[in-house]
Amino acid sequence: MEQWWKKPYIKRRDWVLDSLEELSLTSEEAMLILLIDYLNEHNVLINHSILANKLKKEQNEIDDLLSKLTTKGYLEIIYNHRKIEFSIDGLFSKDEQKPMKFDESLFHQFEEEFARPLSQVELKRLSDWMHTYNQKLIYYALRQAVIYDKHSFDYIEKILIEWKRKGVSAENIEEGVY
Repeated sequence: MEQWWKKPYIKRRDWVLDSLEELSLTSEEAMLILLIDYLNEHNVLINHSILANKLKKEQNEIDDLLSKLTTKGYLEIIYNHRKIEFSIDGLFSKDEQKPMKFDESLFHQFEEEFARPLSQVELKRLSDWMHTYNQKLIYYALRQAVIYDKHSFDYIEKILIEWKRKGVSAENIEEGVY
């Protein structure tokens, strides 16, 4: 089973920034983690000099930061086929026992209602909504859009914005108040 942090709709760097307090990262460690994640995402071969240049640090300072992150279990440096790979999966797997902030079934519900897989842009947009709106409210907006045969993210977003403006909650909808 694929880990939650490798799903296409998860914004790993957003999660890191959102979880800074729990992770106990210094600002330098956080920047290094974010940089490694960025470079990995763009398939850039990572080495000490690249990290040092990007962060305007000496290589020995980078060594110290990498050592600290490895000791915390957040970073793993893997030698694979004569290449060095930097994996920050330990950062996320430490949080695996905590429930995710949202339920994956909402993504599947959208795909079911749209009768097609969601695009990367749509997955990210839905993920962004989940940081702004209650999950049930998003589901109810989807349901309303489907009732009117509007299979459009723009239409659903207009519903969510209007409900937010009017102070409508998922509980209001469930109670039939709205």
